[in-house]
Amino acid sequence: MTNISKKISQTTLALVVLGVLLIAAVYVLAQTVPPVRSALAGTVFDRFLPHTHDENCDHEHDDDDESAFRGPVLEIALSPTAAKNIGLDDTAITIIEPVDYFKSLSFPAGVVERPGFSTITVPSPVSGVVSKIYHETGVAVEPGEPLFDILLNQQELVKTQTEFLALLKRQQINTAEMERLSGLDPQIIPRQRRELEYEKLHIDSELDIQRNVLLLQGLSASDITDSLEKNRTMIRHMTVYAPPFSREDNVASMAHAHDDEEHIFTIDELYVTPGANVAVGDALCQLFDYCKLAIKGKVFAANERFLVQALATNSRVTATFERDGSREVVEDLLLRSIDNKIDIASGTLFCYVDLHNHFTTYAVDGEHHSRRYTKWHFKPGQRCELNIESEPLLNCIVLPVDAVARDLQEFYVFEWVGNEEDQMIWQKKPVHVLHQTKDVVVIANDGSVFPGAGVAARGARFILAALDAANQRSAGGGGVIDHGDHVH
Repeated sequence: MTNISKKISQTTLALVVLGVLLIAAVYVLAQTVPPVRSALAGTVFDRFLPHTHDENCDHEHDDDDESAFRGPVLEIALSPTAAKNIGLDDTAITIIEPVDYFKSLSFPAGVVERPGFSTITVPSPVSGVVSKIYHETGVAVEPGEPLFDILLNQQELVKTQTEFLALLKRQQINTAEMERLSGLDPQIIPRQRRELEYEKLHIDSELDIQRNVLLLQGLSASDITDSLEKNRTMIRHMTVYAPPFSREDNVASMAHAHDDEEHIFTIDELYVTPGANVAVGDALCQLFDYCKLAIKGKVFAANERFLVQALATNSRVTATFERDGSREVVEDLLLRSIDNKIDIASGTLFCYVDLHNHFTTYAVDGEHHSRRYTKWHFKPGQRCELNIESEPLLNCIVLPVDAVARDLQEFYVFEWVGNEEDQMIWQKKPVHVLHQTKDVVVIANDGSVFPGAGVAARGARFILAALDAANQRSAGGGGVIDHGDHVH
């Protein structure tokens, strides 16, 4: 019995070894001999055989062999809706044109008043009581417009006017007497004639002295001429007028070489009320004229040498203002001066640039007359950024900052290559960026884009994202229309 069991075990083992060898032989043949593999296709042995990816997927990729070797598509056609969403239209195409560009030093700044010129205090020329105020705070006035009426109570002025009128009366009598004697023979009364002529010289001299005293006491030349000399009446009320604009001929700045722009005063503050008693020199009101302001820039002391060089060479300065989400650039400015002290805490110093201003006026109807107000374009306290030119970049291309898209270390612009029906086609072009600011990107004129070509002035990063997404969907067999040279 033991021998029978032993023979059965040996037979079973031999059969198992023979089966393994048979399976191995079939496996090798199926791997190396294609007819054997084809004969086993669909049998139970097929599931144990290795299958390659190409064999399972050949029927899925036969139609895509050409696109697999073509590489990524560099052009994209945007629908009109997509173009509108990123602000692309015919006005968003900028033409490539090589120019010379200057790098600039940029630093924060703000608009400030110019002490001694922007604000004017109107004093009382005489002592008296304020009887009338012509305008309220905020109203615009021009030189020569009346501001206040003052009732005179200055005893010295009353006395001087009385003496001036007495001299005018003596002058009148002297003139009449000389006219009477002029019809007589000069040899008859020579002594009287000499006395009248001497008296006339004395009266004229006294009148000149008293006229100057009246001017010093606050009366104007027109008041003296009209009221005292012509009408022979004492002045009891005085009108204070807006002063004339002072020219700045002593200011050695190119910004003031032409002082022919329009000026206007605005009443900033009233210091008196009707019935107030004022003395000579008391402040009545404050006017401001913002026709000329200054920009005060804050620069690190390490850049002082650069500022000194810019001041000596009259380097071009621009100022950039933020307005309602847009940027306004004021060009052709000049650096006026640099402070001679450095702030210890911040390590900065200040520089100054003259700024020409302009205004608009509007009228508001009041109870008795219309009032005029002004709206200045630039205002003290307004923030900006100053840019002073430095290193030149010759024969380069300057584009808006939104015209260049960045992908890691690569920069691209998108050239407009035409339309397909109502869709604009954009081609991706790699470029070399030389310099970049908040507003512009400077790229090399190295043939990556040619002069005269049109590129998208804005929305470049959105076009790049759309092109990358279209390429990914195209590679994955997504719903993208591939025209061979561009995608939709």
